[in-house]
Parts: sequence; C-alpha cells; structure tokens
Amino acid sequence: MSYREKSSFPGMLALIAGTIFPALVILIELLSGFCAGAFFDPIPTPAHVLLVASVPAINFLLWRAARREDAPQPALIIFGGAAMGIAAGYVLVFLPMLPVALIAIIFFGFGLLPYAPVAALLMAIRLTNNLAGWVEHSGRRIAIGVMIGLTALFAVDVPATATYIAVGRWQGDAASQRSAVTTMRWIGDRGILLRLGNGDAGRAPGVLSFLATSWQAGGLGSPQVSSTAARELYYRVTGIAFNAVDPATLSGAARREGLFNWDEDQGGTSVGGRVKGLALTGSRIDGSISGADSLAYVEWTGTVSNTGRRQAEARLTLALPEGSVASRATLWVNGEPREASIGGRAETRAAYTAIVQRQRDPLLVTTDGAGRLLIQAFPIDPNKSMQFRIGISAPLVTARDGARSLTLPAIVERNFDIAADQPHSIWIEADTPITAPPALTRSTIKGKTGVTGKIRDADYARLRPHLDIAPVTSPNVRSATIAAEGKQPAITIVQHIARTPVARPGALAIVVDGSVGNKAAADALLGALDALPRGLPVSLRIAAETPVTIALAPWGSAQRELVRKALTDTDFIGGQDNVPAVADAIAETHAADAVLLWVHGAQPVAFERANAGLEQVLERSGTLPRLVRYQADAGAAFAIDGQPWFENARFVSPSADPARDVSELLGDIAQSGAAWRTIRIAEAPDTATPGSIHIARLWAADEAIRALSGKKDQRAAAVQLARRANVVTPVSGAVVLATDAEYKANGLAIPDADAVPTIPEPHEWALLAIVAALLVWLWRRRRALSAMPTPAFT
Repeated sequence: MSYREKSSFPGMLALIAGTIFPALVILIELLSGFCAGAFFDPIPTPAHVLLVASVPAINFLLWRAARREDAPQPALIIFGGAAMGIAAGYVLVFLPMLPVALIAIIFFGFGLLPYAPVAALLMAIRLTNNLAGWVEHSGRRIAIGVMIGLTALFAVDVPATATYIAVGRWQGDAASQRSAVTTMRWIGDRGILLRLGNGDAGRAPGVLSFLATSWQAGGLGSPQVSSTAARELYYRVTGIAFNAVDPATLSGAARREGLFNWDEDQGGTSVGGRVKGLALTGSRIDGSISGADSLAYVEWTGTVSNTGRRQAEARLTLALPEGSVASRATLWVNGEPREASIGGRAETRAAYTAIVQRQRDPLLVTTDGAGRLLIQAFPIDPNKSMQFRIGISAPLVTARDGARSLTLPAIVERNFDIAADQPHSIWIEADTPITAPPALTRSTIKGKTGVTGKIRDADYARLRPHLDIAPVTSPNVRSATIAAEGKQPAITIVQHIARTPVARPGALAIVVDGSVGNKAAADALLGALDALPRGLPVSLRIAAETPVTIALAPWGSAQRELVRKALTDTDFIGGQDNVPAVADAIAETHAADAVLLWVHGAQPVAFERANAGLEQVLERSGTLPRLVRYQADAGAAFAIDGQPWFENARFVSPSADPARDVSELLGDIAQSGAAWRTIRIAEAPDTATPGSIHIARLWAADEAIRALSGKKDQRAAAVQLARRANVVTPVSGAVVLATDAEYKANGLAIPDADAVPTIPEPHEWALLAIVAALLVWLWRRRRALSAMPTPAFT
C-alpha cells in the first residue's frame, strides 16, 4: 500500500475556504435572505438548498481524506467532480456580481459573499486533484462527477427555466401565449411566477434559467420581467388572482422579506399586490333600514394596521349592495374624524397623488365599475393604524312578488391581510321586520327591529350576509329635496314604487366564464334553465380553453339541449379571458331591449389584446343589450373605466346560495308579467310624503351615469350635482385631506360635516333615550299638575 507524506496534506486554510466559508454563507442566506432580498434568490427551493449545501460537505470529506496517509475511496473522486460541477454553475450565476463585489471589498470592506462559490470551486478542484493520483481512472471519475453535478443543477432548475421562458412567451402572439400556458401547467414553477407578479426583480435563480434568460437578454444581463405579464399568466394558469395569495405562504418567503416591502402599485389605480405588514384589525358595519322609503343607509368602518418598517398605502375594492352609491367618506386624522370633499374624478385623484407624494394623510374613494369602490388610504406609518369609514346609500332590492332584501358590503380585493378569525361587527336597525342569517341575532334596538352579531371573515366571505325585509304590498310615493346652493335651485326628487307590467326582453345572450372559480355558478345556471320562457331568443357563449358558441335561437327543447350539453361538457380550468365572448355576444344581439347576462368568477386581469375589440363594438354598435352581471365568488370584476355600458350594468349581489340566486335572476330578467318596480324622477313638488335624502342621492348617481354619454358640459354639471348630493359616481370622487388649506390648494370645496348622512352612535342613542324619558316625565308631570283642583280663595 502506498502512503502520502504529511507535508502534502491540506491545512486549515483549505478547510476554511472550501467548507467553513461556503457553509457560513449558505447559513447567512437562509437566515437573512440578503441576496434574495437585494438581488435574486440563489436557493429558491429545498432541492437547491440540498445541492448547494452538498458542496461544502463534499469539500470537507475531500479535505479529511487528503489528510490521511492511505488512498481515498474511488467514489469520493466522483463526489469531488460533482462538487466542481455544482460550484462552477454557481460561479457562472454570480459572475456578473463579482466585479461589483470586488469594488465593495476594496472600498467598503464587505462583499465577500458572492466569492463563496469561487472559493468552494477552487478548493474542490485542488482537493480532488490532490487525491486523484491515488485512484485509477481518476480523470474519468472526475468527468462523471462533473456531469452528475451539472445534471442535478440543471434538473432542479428546469421549473424555474420553464417559468421565465413562459413569461417571455406570454408577451408574444396568441400562439405563444397558448404555449406559455401549457408550459406553466406542465413544468413551470407557480411559486416563482407568483413572486414575479409581486415585483421580483426578475433575475433567474439557477444556472439553466440564468443561461436561458441571459440568452433572451442578449448577454450576461438579466432581462426585465414584466410583473403585469406574470400576473396575467398566473391568473390564466391557476384561475386565482396573484394578490389573492399571501406571499408569506411561498417557499422561502421569510428570506425574501425585502421583496414584498416595495409597493410598486402605490398611488396607482388598482389594488395591486399584498404589502407585507398590512392587516385589517378592525371592521364594523352599522346600518339603518327604512321600509317606508325602501332603502337603507349602511356604514362600513375599517381599521388597517401596519407592522412593517415603512409607510404603506392600504388599497381595497369594496363590493356594494346592488344599485347603491357611496355617499360618505371619513378619515380619522390625529384621532379626529374628517369628512371627504366631492369633486371631479380627475381632480380628486390628482389631489390624492399630490398629498401622497408629500406623505400626508389622504383618503381617496372612486368607483371601480358598477357596484364597486376603489378605496386608497396613505400613509399608514410603521406600528400605527389608520381608520376610515364609507357611507353607502342603498335601495332595497325588490323582487317581482314584492320581497325585499339587502346584501351587506364586502371586501372583495385588497392589498393587506385579513385573519380568518378577524370579526366583522354588525349592527343593523330597521323600522320594519327583517330576517337575518343564523350568524346574526334578531333583537330590538331602542324600540326598533334589528340584527346584531359578529361574523368571522372566513364566514363573512362565504355567506355574504343577506337580510330579508318585509315585502312591499302597496304602491308608495316618497320625495326628497337637494337644497338650493348659490344660483342653483333646489331639486325635488319623487320616488314611485308601483306594480307595473314588464315585457320579456327581445333576446337573452348568456356569457359564462369558463374559469375554475366559476364552476359553481355555471352549475347553478344549468339547474335554472327551466326559468327561461319558451320562444325567447337565447344564445350561449362559454369563455373556455376551447371557446363554445351556441348561436341565438328561440328557446325550446332543442336549444335547451344544446345549452345543457355545452355547460356539461366544458372543463372549467385556469383563468379565462371573457372579453372576446362578451364582444361577440354584443355583436350578435341586435334586438331591442335585449339583455346580456354575464355569469363570471373573479376577473382580476384586463387582457389588453382583447380590449380593443370590445371597445370598438361598444362604440360602433347602434343598439346595446342591457348588461346584467352575476359573480358568485370574491375578486376583481373587469370593467372599462368610464364606459357607460359597464357603469350602467346591473351587478347582482350574490348570497351563499348560487342556485337560488341564478334561478331568481333568470326569472326576473327573462319573464314577462307584473312586477314591483322603483323609479326616481325630478319633478315639481307635489303631495308626496317627504322621505329620506338618500332618495335624492340615488337619483343623482343615476344622473351621473347618464352624463357619461353626454358632452363635456353635461359631465361638468354631473360633477356639480354629485358634489351637491355628496355621492361618489363614475364622474366624481371623494378625497379626504388633512387641512382646509390643502382642499383650497387643490381647488376642492371644504367639506361640510353637516351635509353628510349619519347613523347615531350607541352613546348617542343612549343620550336620546335619556332626553326622551325626561320629556315624557315633564309631560306627565304637567298633566298631573293641570288635573289638580285649583285652590279656592276666600
């Protein structure tokens, strides 16, 4: 047996450079995520961690074997080759960073971390060569090891490579987009795709993906990955909005803390991605229902807290009760409630943006299509909270038979977390009997019928609390007046509730979203087909992987079977682009008084390629069908901003029972016969019973939508009307600024706290009760004194 001399044994420097230093760097990255947060994630998956960690481990085995006098095991030479291959791969990945790191070492004294793969590679080569002379066919064994290392490194990086390639292909033509979807579903890494959608810088994490993206970029640089493209592709592949997933649930999210601290959507016009540290910590819903006026006023008050290290903006989409309008917005500034000013949509957003840039305290409320509000509040300071309130004027939804209902508002999209057990505290009173879901308790509140209770957010999102109100049984006429202002005269609005004949539509075009999240609603539609009257022209389009079209034809057994088979045979997968199907349905439906029923899931992505076709159809079509939308699950709802057809849509509020919802909806929009209907018109004062000011606010909201199709002066008049009525419409917005001077500087009216609707707080009810009791006592005492005999004087 041959022995080596001790003078050739590697020393402690080799152990430090090849094992201790690389192992320490891996540990630092696992604990701190320095590289993942600042540049890219070199170890994005557990498989990457194991491979990288194997290099210092193998180097230690090589170092220990090299210090022995006997020959090493032949397999150790193969392991050494594998360590060379893995380390060489990471040297290539870190190669663009090495010059910068060298400068940092020279001038600042730090920057050694990127050199860990270099040190590990050099020591793997030295130690393996040190042992190679003692093993037969060592060159072949080293080559085999290198191939094993590189193959393993490439294998674990295939999903990441496929993901980056898919995002690039998604930005190509239609065929490339289909290829991107297929690639992602088969071999892509959805976690990496989600990180790209949340604002990852786009640097590929592994050797293969780095080479592929560098080739796309034309060199060793990193291509700029579009977060918009990643968001679209993620929805298209999964059917889930990127911001519906908590980034903290991603593999290795704790190491990429810095990634989710940057909010690229701040001050924008969409909810955008989740912001680390933001969470809803308070939510209450207070409301008052007037059966006589057939409407309700509801306030949602929310508190968002920031446990992060930077100022943050809270953004959310609030789904409103059907047909309602926001009529109040309040922000607590320095502990005091401050009301919003109503102005033009562009003016209020400009004021909000200007104040955000100065890091003051603004709140902005704008519409986000029919039945939706976009709410933005900034800044929420680190370890602080921000409280805001949205007031809503809502009509009671009246069915054909007079049954009335109210669905409470709900957060359907947000950039902050909500714990599953976060309670929503509900307090609703009414002047008429109401029925609530089991989660709420019926009670008598200050002599009025009411419901109270707390519902966990997980249950609230599923139930979407729905209140049933005593039905309307007789015609009703009520009025409300918008007060005169300057040269503007008072406006009297009269609300008529009456049972009137309703004709069935000229045609019914049905568009069904083929996304995975819409399967329950599609099944509900399948079970409700019997509600369609015979002879009604009906068409069906399903936006699916393979689009389905059933041409317009009279409803009968043959057409019913075609529709039934189409709904039954369709695979509801991923997230589908509904816009082409909607555009085709509009183009086919020319009948007067036609209705387009769009049954869809969340539509968080506006696929830009299809929008132009839809906009053209909406602009050029002489007759447009009336749009009715039903969305059973939470999430964003696609709409073209300021487009009258979308803004004037009927957006039906869902309940926990899609089957009942769709059946009742089909019966309401497709059947002829008598039905209870509510109209509000501006007319001269008459003998109508004075009602709530919310009657006028609902009328003003309708007028604003009508003004969207008008000229510039009509839109300006609609903005002025919205300000007088204090409502948020497609042409107006509400903004809260910190001081009166800021309102003046931005050309906005200083809000009048007395002009906004209110719901008495509990302590105010107690005070009113005390005052009422005192008045009753005084009245009774006066009667008792007047009943006493007058003393006779002699």
